Amino acid sequence: MQAAAEEVSLAEQIFQRYESLLLREDVYAELPTVLIELKKPENQSLLTPATITVVLDDPDILKTLIPDINDEFITLIKEDADIRGMLSDPDVQTLLQDPMAIDELALLLEIEKAVLAPIIYERHRSLFQREDIRELLTDVLIILKDPELQELLQPATIKLIAEDPDRLKILVPDIDDKFIMLLKDDSGVQALINDPDVHTLLQNPIEIDALARLLRIEPSTSTVSIMPASITSPDAGERFTISIDIADAENVAGYQVALQFDSEAVRYIAWEQGTYLEGELFNLPAEIGTNEISFASTAGMASSAAEGTLLTITFEVVAIKASTLSLTEVVLASGSGTELLVMTQNAEIVAPMRPAWDVNQDGVVNILDLTLVASHFGEKGDIAADVNGDGVVNILDLTLVAVHFGE
Repeated sequence: MQAAAEEVSLAEQIFQRYESLLLREDVYAELPTVLIELKKPENQSLLTPATITVVLDDPDILKTLIPDINDEFITLIKEDADIRGMLSDPDVQTLLQDPMAIDELALLLEIEKAVLAPIIYERHRSLFQREDIRELLTDVLIILKDPELQELLQPATIKLIAEDPDRLKILVPDIDDKFIMLLKDDSGVQALINDPDVHTLLQNPIEIDALARLLRIEPSTSTVSIMPASITSPDAGERFTISIDIADAENVAGYQVALQFDSEAVRYIAWEQGTYLEGELFNLPAEIGTNEISFASTAGMASSAAEGTLLTITFEVVAIKASTLSLTEVVLASGSGTELLVMTQNAEIVAPMRPAWDVNQDGVVNILDLTLVASHFGEKGDIAADVNGDGVVNILDLTLVAVHFGE
């Protein structure tokens, strides 16, 4: 029996039917704003087949019904027979009454342009320029992008929050209380939260990011690095200490970090908390593996410093060899418990340059070095046993080792 063909959604049907028209440069330029306007609840009730027919008879009526619609789109309806034909299609009229289908069509068209952010920025510019607002919005915008919260940010929910801001604290326990107070008492913030375009923006992480860029309040990217970046290996059995430092930091209250190392080169000994985090700390026990150690600490409050030391780690040298120390799984948490942007910088352990008469490069000149030279006696070429570098292993090389014997 032949398998049933996979059902094609309405958005996919419309996309296949009108792909060339929808992707036409002049049409595609208008679609991001037009689709946003058509999705608004107050406009959805107008998008009946009867209304669309009236608009096709007199496109200027659309401006009366939806004042924010682009004039360019109205001109297209007036002058372009293909556009009029598409809007006369019963399937298109059905799609325009379904916000989810509109979103699916936008996804198929790969429309990811931020349209509302510039509009909202200009509309509420004086509010966004206030220092108290800018200080709070960094964390608030990050929180609102959380995928789980995004599912809740429907216009109806936002309206309920506008009526009773304490509801936001129930939905988002980590939201700053100062923002709740502004929602209650500040007329500018109340106008913002009641703006239908803001409701639409808050359902789109791309728009939220674009607004953050316009406000120039994008979260800074902290750098977590191993210092020093290059370490000359001490002798076997000796110890050395590295620090894991943070720079360009802002609003960091906790960290999680794993450090990978070569267990054939070094052995983990101990760690100590650095001075970057402030106040009473909560430290998880270090997780120690064969080639990796993991740490996590939080102060519960953001550090006031832009740079400092998160922790220090002491190793013991197992064998002198080149290897790397690598940071993985680095997570920085803000004071409200959101993840912050971070980049990392690793470090290297380099083998020290020993004198040529330490033929096996183990840090001491002894019978092993003398034996190595003797075993290659008479050979030519670029080999370690050619101590004086004259191209041949002979009595001169044995003599050099003997002179430095015991060093």
